[in-house]
Amino acid sequence: MPTPAAIEVRDLVKIYKGTEEPALSGVSLTVPHGEIFGLLGPNGAGKTTTINILCGILKATAGSVEVSGMDSNEHREEIKHLIGVVPQDIAIYPSLTARENLLFIGSMYGMHGRRLRERVSECLSVFGLEKFANRQIHTYSGGMKRRVNLIAGILHKPCILFLDEPTVGIDVPVQKRDHRISKAAER
Repeated sequence: MPTPAAIEVRDLVKIYKGTEEPALSGVSLTVPHGEIFGLLGPNGAGKTTTINILCGILKATAGSVEVSGMDSNEHREEIKHLIGVVPQDIAIYPSLTARENLLFIGSMYGMHGRRLRERVSECLSVFGLEKFANRQIHTYSGGMKRRVNLIAGILHKPCILFLDEPTVGIDVPVQKRDHRISKAAER
């Protein structure tokens, strides 16, 4: 029996209340495990809407979504543990430190104790934030906030990672460390 695709989308439709035009109309795609796949298009093309449906944040008006062979409507909780999400907007708490944010996010994915603390420290180091780990996020630059946001998406080592414009505002020195960042995601 063949391995199910990482993502299988069939005839996806999303119509927001109060709008006449659908945000998505008949989108179908298959992404095999181990593939890197990008959604490209102009602003308003439905990229973020598609990601939000795939992550279970939005419900489709019509169509079907399977993640690792599981129907997204029937297996929502199981799917949440398989995916990591780096949203377009910063999704961390400004009054918490980077370490506090990541410990909280890791606990939401069932990580605890020493394993979680070590993973947080490892990621902060790889992303060049270890010196700033105990500073509140509101004191960070935009690029530093983006790095913490990215760590939050890979902290639990997801099988599938959704990135919605993750490099917007990230400074050049971090982008030069891509090989170290990809190693942190794999570990």
